[in-house]
Amino acid sequence: MTRIWSTAVVAVLVAILCGLGVWQLQRREWKHQLITQLEQAGQLPPVSPNEFLRAMMGEISIQYRRADLPCTPGRVKPYDIKGGSNRAGDGGFYVLVSCRPNGGAPDIVAVAGWSRRPDVLNSELLVDTVFRGVIIEKPYGDDPDRPRFMLIPDAAVPPLLPARQPTPDGLPDNHLAYAGQWFGLAGALAFIYWRWLRRRSKVAPPAPSP
Repeated sequence: MTRIWSTAVVAVLVAILCGLGVWQLQRREWKHQLITQLEQAGQLPPVSPNEFLRAMMGEISIQYRRADLPCTPGRVKPYDIKGGSNRAGDGGFYVLVSCRPNGGAPDIVAVAGWSRRPDVLNSELLVDTVFRGVIIEKPYGDDPDRPRFMLIPDAAVPPLLPARQPTPDGLPDNHLAYAGQWFGLAGALAFIYWRWLRRRSKVAPPAPSP
């Protein structure tokens, strides 16, 4: 009975590890599609007002498309900050601003720039420009009360530094290595259990004669 239970437990663990390996392979395929989408988006013209409206309605995707965003709210405090890097790869915060002059809930926010300090959220910025950059969809996930789009521009509002934009070579593709690790762990577990069963069968006492 003990052998049956131990075999069942090992089988479940091996299945879980193999499932994680398959999941990583699926993630790899998704990452390749994402890289291809990013490469192709850079060749398309800037998003038009009609395309933005269709994206708002969920009819099309404008992920990684370039866009021009007039932003003239004047002197404002940041809408929010999000973790991100500058062009040199230093960690810090994207400083987001709303381009709506009345302070209403925005459909899109712009990254005014990058800062190392989180207390930049309490400072004021003079925003009077046209941001030109790359669109990111769902920067806050599926939260209905948050902006559905974020634009990472080519330039920054002083005194902030330019934020890092997504690029095809900036998306890591380590999923094949991760899949190999999970499959390797599954194989190692199965091999160790097989060795344990062999050793146990050799040392098991002979069955009593009738």
